[in-house]
Amino acid sequence: MAIYHFSVKTISRSAGRSAVACSAYRSGEKLIDERQGKEQDYTRKTGVEFTKIYAPENTNPELLDRNQLWNTVEKVERRKDANLAREFEIAFPHELNAEQRQAMLNDLCQELVNRHGVIVDAAIHAPHTQSGSDERNYHAHIMFTGRQIDLETGDFAKKRNRDFNKENSRQTVNEWRKTFADLSNQHLARAGHLSQVDHRSYADQDNGLQATIHEGSKVTQLRRQGIDTEISLKNDFIKQQNVEKQRLPEILKGLEQEIHLTESQIDKYKIEMSLETIQKLSNSMQPQKQVITTKPQEKPLERKIEPSTRIEKPKLSATQQFDLLKDQLARQQQQKVIDKLKAEMKEIRSEYAKQTELSKKPKPMLFGKLKWEQEQAEIRGNLNNLKRRFDTNKTRISYLEVQKPYGSHENYKAIAEKHPALFREMLKEKEQQEQIRQRQRDLEPTRTRTQSNDRER
Repeated sequence: MAIYHFSVKTISRSAGRSAVACSAYRSGEKLIDERQGKEQDYTRKTGVEFTKIYAPENTNPELLDRNQLWNTVEKVERRKDANLAREFEIAFPHELNAEQRQAMLNDLCQELVNRHGVIVDAAIHAPHTQSGSDERNYHAHIMFTGRQIDLETGDFAKKRNRDFNKENSRQTVNEWRKTFADLSNQHLARAGHLSQVDHRSYADQDNGLQATIHEGSKVTQLRRQGIDTEISLKNDFIKQQNVEKQRLPEILKGLEQEIHLTESQIDKYKIEMSLETIQKLSNSMQPQKQVITTKPQEKPLERKIEPSTRIEKPKLSATQQFDLLKDQLARQQQQKVIDKLKAEMKEIRSEYAKQTELSKKPKPMLFGKLKWEQEQAEIRGNLNNLKRRFDTNKTRISYLEVQKPYGSHENYKAIAEKHPALFREMLKEKEQQEQIRQRQRDLEPTRTRTQSNDRER
């Protein structure tokens, strides 16, 4: 299921930040900060999947260079507490691939340029799984200038863009949150996925779910190291409760399907009983043949029948046999999935034991402390990932064991091909049942008139 994340941040000089340094980190490049006289080199940074600069038409070509762009911003913004840039931090739906993520980023950044007339510097980052990050955490950093581009000169305008000022910020951010949600749903639908995201809070959605507490960088870092905090434990409990609440409609739907199947079985039984009654009536109406015997009547020998043999197992109809085979096939397929998950859990348990053994390696007294700390951080991240995978498989197995298997169209087709005679007989039974229903429907008006005449009398 796709998860929604959209936040707006400010890159301010009063907080000791540099627009050049922020851009270098997000793009994974080496930029020269002319104002501070520093070289911001992040070329060794990994995980940068895609970078691009978006600008209005007639923009000065010099501003399309990343190094020139943000050094110009540093020169134009002269105040000590100046807001150098703003940033959208977004999370992509994990269902999208790399090409689809780039297309979604292009649409979002182009809309930002068209709506506010600013220059946008965007970068897509892949998740750092080695440090414990979720493998689905593909996200983007979208930096954009605080000033618009003057379309006549192609340079920055003298006045700043006031769309994100305090008096307009709340409304502007809410509009962008909705825009991003709509854009995500469009690209999910275009990629053939049914999942959707919603920018509204749980309270506004009125779905009964509880929002988690913001963890922050320190709590997240401790979580990746395998250290639990009060906030992380509370968030885990909230997430588990939300999962159970989201599964409730599925459980209710499954109960409704079981009720529907039970009602259909009852209808089949009623039809079979009516057919049996009709057959008995037709047999009773036929004239009985008289048998003339010349021999004296002899008393027939009484045959002892054991009590256990008196109860005969009812013969299943072709429809019931077909449904039984379909359920058996679905149950076998479900069991294969459960066995596969259990085998994977066994491998995870073995790997977890190995990683746990590696985590017991003692810390060196003199040399190699930094390397040991890096190795331990990586091991803790691996342990967290293994634990998460193990818990996920365990939850899926418990859900599959409780859930009743339902045969798919492929199972229906496979059984029809394997048992063609049974399939034809089942179709014949359904046709007969439909004829009986039609006769009953035809008789309904006559019965209604008869009942009304009886009431009048």
